[in-house]
Amino acid sequence: MKEGLAPILHCLCEICRANRSIRKFCRMKVLPYLGGDDVMRLPEEGPTIRNKVCKLFTCLVPEVKDLAADFLFVLCKESVARFVKYTGYGNAAGLLAQRGLLCGGCGADYSSESDESETEEYSQLRDSINPITGRWELERPDPMAEMSDEQKEYEAMKLVNKLDKLQRAGIVQPSRVGEDGKPHPVEHILELVEGSGPAEPPGATGNPDTD
Repeated sequence: MKEGLAPILHCLCEICRANRSIRKFCRMKVLPYLGGDDVMRLPEEGPTIRNKVCKLFTCLVPEVKDLAADFLFVLCKESVARFVKYTGYGNAAGLLAQRGLLCGGCGADYSSESDESETEEYSQLRDSINPITGRWELERPDPMAEMSDEQKEYEAMKLVNKLDKLQRAGIVQPSRVGEDGKPHPVEHILELVEGSGPAEPPGATGNPDTD
């Protein structure tokens, strides 16, 4: 894959970044208007080119993985919200962390013209799409709705203790997003809740195609 696919992806990234007409043509082929069927499955599942490129985001070959993500990012005119819309925040997080864009924004300036990329079916389902997975999901009941404040605090501390054990064992490295938009490791899990507020992944609300 490194010798056969990586050069092709690299060329696609460069020509789409340099030429608006080529980028628009590739976008219509790779990222066509999202319909109802498209959001009923995960972005990396299915027969479309978008599905197959998203699947490469977890490729074991680093060059292919990075170039596949960069290709779709360029087709989205390096708009974080639009990129998350087509790939899901979980798939997009790796590239966004590398570029310092975990808090949203754009990686580069492109033409101000924006093509509408929503069908009527997508518009009807948009509010029920999970921005993390990029898939439509049934609304789930809040598991804490019937809990008292004491129960919520107890469950929260259980979670903190479990994460602390994983961190001490070297299994995970909790991080928080810094001012530069990149993840920064924390020394203790409780640092994650200091000064934190409600936040949503980029693209969780609104229409990313109305730039």
